[in-house]
Amino acid sequence: MLALALLMRGAGEVESGFRDAVSEAKRLDLAAPAAGVELNALGDELYLAARYADAETVYRLAVESFDRSGSQASVNRELTAANLGALLRAQGRYEEAERLLSAALRQLEILTGPDSTSVAIVASNLASLYWSRGELAKAEALGLRADAIFARFPAGESQRAARHTLGSIYIAQQRFSDAEALFRSLLDNASDRHAAAIYSNLTACALGKGEYREAENLARRSVELARRALPSGHPLQASALNNLAQALRFQGQYLQAEKQYREALAIWEATFGLRHPDVAKGLVNLAAFYHERGREAGAEDLYTRAARIFEQAFGKDNPQTLLARNELSEVLRAERRFTESEKLARATLPGLQKAFQPQDPRLVRALSNWARLLAETSR
Repeated sequence: MLALALLMRGAGEVESGFRDAVSEAKRLDLAAPAAGVELNALGDELYLAARYADAETVYRLAVESFDRSGSQASVNRELTAANLGALLRAQGRYEEAERLLSAALRQLEILTGPDSTSVAIVASNLASLYWSRGELAKAEALGLRADAIFARFPAGESQRAARHTLGSIYIAQQRFSDAEALFRSLLDNASDRHAAAIYSNLTACALGKGEYREAENLARRSVELARRALPSGHPLQASALNNLAQALRFQGQYLQAEKQYREALAIWEATFGLRHPDVAKGLVNLAAFYHERGREAGAEDLYTRAARIFEQAFGKDNPQTLLARNELSEVLRAERRFTESEKLARATLPGLQKAFQPQDPRLVRALSNWARLLAETSR
């Protein structure tokens, strides 16, 4: 085998083991019957360890192996292509990911029928992509489809992953009670790695409901598990730290909050580079913290950077882009740069009103920002 439970070894041994395994993978006879399956398994381990460049190399070798061995239309080939698509989504390469995942889904519907677990796996991955882009109606439809398929079969890790994705969609829809119930149902028999992700999402639920002390407890549990179960600098650690920062900030523990925000950002930037949407989300949270503390110049810079990243990744009319720009408008108002503030507010409000329901807190805040601007300009 190319890799044997590398994540269970010590850090130095893991690093050396992965390097050796990737080197061996590049020398493998791709036409050998079992090569594609073995390469896909190694790609999975690399992906879980957040070694994304190596994982991409190995997944692409696996797909090539299936093609060379005459398995272009096999289930394993399409599942491997979908794994590559999921990896590209994690890297923020959404158009490439969508093409791979959509093609794999179509092929698997033909090969296995529309109600197979293979179809459910890929549908859930595609749901995760749409969730990342803020296309929540598409994401929910695919997430529910995957969940309905898995419900007909004995529970397994793929079903747990699909339900995790569905819970994340519920959080984005502000359905915090629904998400909380789903995530708590996943805690039974969860590994430390999975529990870290679950507690991080439970933190987001508590934050959404204004339960900040509970959010802090959940976030600290998530950070503890992530540090214990994952390689140093794994992006899941960044998510847990960012959520902890949010809980601390809302309780007035500002010095500790800023420390956690910066640590989370450092991990995301080291893992994904400076232009990834996860980096932008971290910038938005730190910018909001700066704005609340009256540090407007810093907030302006952070919101500007975040808006540029979101626009590059999702487009200028995506809700995440519009929200970052609307908050930038609020910072400009605080700096008494009223003309610039009003221009940005007018440019973003129609899109936000189209994207969100009238009672959505994000739209309510944007309208409050607009009302504050009008009041300060005596209108």
